[in-house]
Amino acid sequence: MKKLKKIPYDLVSYIQIETEAIRDFNDKQMISSYCLSYLEKVNWYLELLEVGSKKYIVPQTKEQLTAIRDQLMQCHKDIMAVKIKRPEDRPLIDIKYPKGYEG
Repeated sequence: MKKLKKIPYDLVSYIQIETEAIRDFNDKQMISSYCLSYLEKVNWYLELLEVGSKKYIVPQTKEQLTAIRDQLMQCHKDIMAVKIKRPEDRPLIDIKYPKGYEG
């Protein structure tokens, strides 16, 4: 029997932080792929538990994996909801003046 790797507990936090840092389409695609790859892994682990696999040992309980799956699905929704401005739509010079500045 082969013992599978544990899904890290900080995975969802990491994805949420990276979602807040999305700046362009490449960032969005990379974090989306990362999230979906773990979602696929969690679903596979759940399937192994459901069928009672004799080949693999799943290191987490069904309840833990279900909670992680639900959080990952929400993370992916959040990633896809991020709106990215196209570079040509951004102002050439964007100066942030302090409040009360009248120039």
